[in-house]
Amino acid sequence: MSMPAASPQPTPPLYRSSGSQKRQRQHTVQVVLNDEELAAVAQKAQACGLSLSSFGRASMLGDPGPRAQRAPHVNAVELAKATAALNKVGSLLNQMAHVLNAGGSIVAHECFAALAETRAALARILEIVGRKNRL
Repeated sequence: MSMPAASPQPTPPLYRSSGSQKRQRQHTVQVVLNDEELAAVAQKAQACGLSLSSFGRASMLGDPGPRAQRAPHVNAVELAKATAALNKVGSLLNQMAHVLNAGGSIVAHECFAALAETRAALARILEIVGRKNRL
């Protein structure tokens, strides 16, 4: 009596598929735009909070897709001002640390003022990037 032939064991894949966009979406659509059109499309995509690809899918299909990347709405000028304010406070804190390390003393209200400025700059940055302040 002969034994039935054993079915071949499946070999495990060399890598695990993560389901990234490149594996799920294999086709590209090329759209030719001039500079003004590209600027207008980029502005509309940013206003919607979508990447250009997600905005294009939403425009063509009515839905940006399940893995659409939401781009944060950032006001670059305001963010630069808030970052400059935070840098100023950091410089002030560094000067205070230098005085303390040299054996000097500082007044408590200077510490509280620096802390208040730090918190204000951080709150402004968080507001600009769309995050909630947890302080």
